[in-house]
Amino acid sequence: MAENRFIDPDEFRENEVENNFEKKSAKPRTNPLGGIHLNAYFFFKNIHFIFFLTFLAFIYIANSHHAVSVIKEIRKNQELLEKTSWMSNATKSKLMYESMQSQVVEKVSHLGLKPMHGKPRKIEVDLKK
Repeated sequence: MAENRFIDPDEFRENEVENNFEKKSAKPRTNPLGGIHLNAYFFFKNIHFIFFLTFLAFIYIANSHHAVSVIKEIRKNQELLEKTSWMSNATKSKLMYESMQSQVVEKVSHLGLKPMHGKPRKIEVDLKK
């Protein structure tokens, strides 16, 4: 087992300083940014470039929002165009059915009109009289 013994405070401080020195010297200090020291001088020296990058980021974000809204509008218009196309085709089909000769004869039979049998005759009008 370990013995309990009294440690002189001066000796303890010396050992602590040596241990701290060994720890610091064993681990080299490296800058996580790869040698670039961000201080006020560096920041203010490049402030125009930083503003330019901020402006580009703003434009990039605004452009992406605009593109998303344009895509939404295009999809909405495509759906509307599809519905309009369906309605147009349905109306065209209905018109073709209603303009068939058999349908026209049925609709005008109450007026006393009948389908013509034979060739059509030309009516001539004498304009001299």
